[in-house]
Amino acid sequence: MTLLRSLLFNIAVFVWTIFLLVAYIPLLIASRSAMLAAIRFWTHSIFWLQRHILSLDFEFRGVENLPDGPFIVAAAHQSAWDTICFYAVLRDPAFVLKKELYGVPMFGPYARKLGMIAIDRSAGASEARRMIRSVSAQLDAGRPVVIFPGGTRSAPDEIVPLKSGIAALYRRCDVPVVPVSLNSGWFWGRRSFVKKPGKILAQFHPPIAPEQDAATFDEILSSRIHDGNKTLLEEARNS
Repeated sequence: MTLLRSLLFNIAVFVWTIFLLVAYIPLLIASRSAMLAAIRFWTHSIFWLQRHILSLDFEFRGVENLPDGPFIVAAAHQSAWDTICFYAVLRDPAFVLKKELYGVPMFGPYARKLGMIAIDRSAGASEARRMIRSVSAQLDAGRPVVIFPGGTRSAPDEIVPLKSGIAALYRRCDVPVVPVSLNSGWFWGRRSFVKKPGKILAQFHPPIAPEQDAATFDEILSSRIHDGNKTLLEEARNS
C-alpha cells in the first residue's frame, strides 16, 4: 500500500506541477506578489496531496521563537520537502540556492521572479561578498532568508559539517539566526521513491542573537540543529 501511495503521489505531483509551470508563464511578466501568491498555491496543493494520498502530515514547533524583525533561518536539509515547507509558516521567504538551479528549464525563471538568492559554491571570496550583499538586501526588504548551511541533503541521522557561508552571514548581516531541526528524511528520503505515512516534525529553536564570536556561533548552531534532528528522529521511529 505504501508503494502504491508513493507511486500515485509522485505521478500526481509531477503532472500537477508541469501543468502549473505552463499555466504560470504569463505571471513572469506580472508583479512579484502575483507570482508569490501562485507559488504559495502550488506549495499548499503539494501539502494537500501528501496528506490525502500519502497520509503524511507535518507540524512546525517553536514558531513562537521566530523574531519580529528580519532574521535568517538555518535549517537542516534531508528531503525535497524542506525546500517548500517554509511557505507554510513564513510569508515571503528568500531561499539561498545553488546557482546551477537557475539553469534548470522552467524552474530558473520562476526562482528569479521570486527573488531567490543564487550562489556559485565553487567561486571564492568575491562570490561570498556578493551573497552577503544579496542576503542583506532581502533582509532589508523585510523578507526572512532561508539557508541550508550543510549545503546538501543528508540522511536524518547524519551529522553534517556546516559550510562557512552561514558564519559569514551571521557576522556581517547583524540579524538573529534561527536554527531549524527536522525529521523529514525519515518519511521522505533524499533518494527514496517510497514515502512513509506519519507526521514530519520541524522545530524552530531559539534564535542566536548577533553577539557571539564565530566559534561560539558555529558550536551553538551545529549543536541545536543536530541535537534537535536526533530528538525528532527518535520521535519518528517511536511513533
